[in-house]
Amino acid sequence: MKYRFSFTASNAMIPEFIKVANNVHNGEDPDELSNSVLGREKGATNKRQFQEMRKRIKTLTAPQIKILSEGTIDEQKHITHLALCKTYGIYRDFVTDVLYEKVQVYDQQLSELDMNSFFSKKKMDHPELEALAESTEKKVRQVIYRMLQQVGIIDSVSNPSILIPTLSTRVKNVIINDDPNWLRCFLQNN
Repeated sequence: MKYRFSFTASNAMIPEFIKVANNVHNGEDPDELSNSVLGREKGATNKRQFQEMRKRIKTLTAPQIKILSEGTIDEQKHITHLALCKTYGIYRDFVTDVLYEKVQVYDQQLSELDMNSFFSKKKMDHPELEALAESTEKKVRQVIYRMLQQVGIIDSVSNPSILIPTLSTRVKNVIINDDPNWLRCFLQNN
């Protein structure tokens, strides 16, 4: 599947994503939601960011949306991370191909070399990566790191260490009920 890079218009946007989840959990159709849900003035950026929220919320199951709406902040971060993994192939692949593999060999330090190696390998299967302008590729890398930090998978952007999330029982259950393979996104075996 082709990689999409539309996430560079935003980041994890956890508080905004929770607002969208609240509306959907309360019975609103994601396709019917207005970008005023985010509580910001209208504008092109707000519209683009809202479109990203809509894509993300549509990947989640009703029980996952319920936790995103009502859960603890850690649970909300975990469900946001799940939505990012389900929505953006490049984000998911970086987590499962690089972070997961590093954790398996007890290496929790993330380096620029890891990202460079990942991009080099993926360019063979994803010509859309090869077509990116250098500035866009840099932005993609930056936003992936920022989102990983926001959802608690790495501790910092500048000198990142990988953090293995501790999932609550209910988060683990809604992931397993959806597809146990998604546990890899949380650096765990399924």
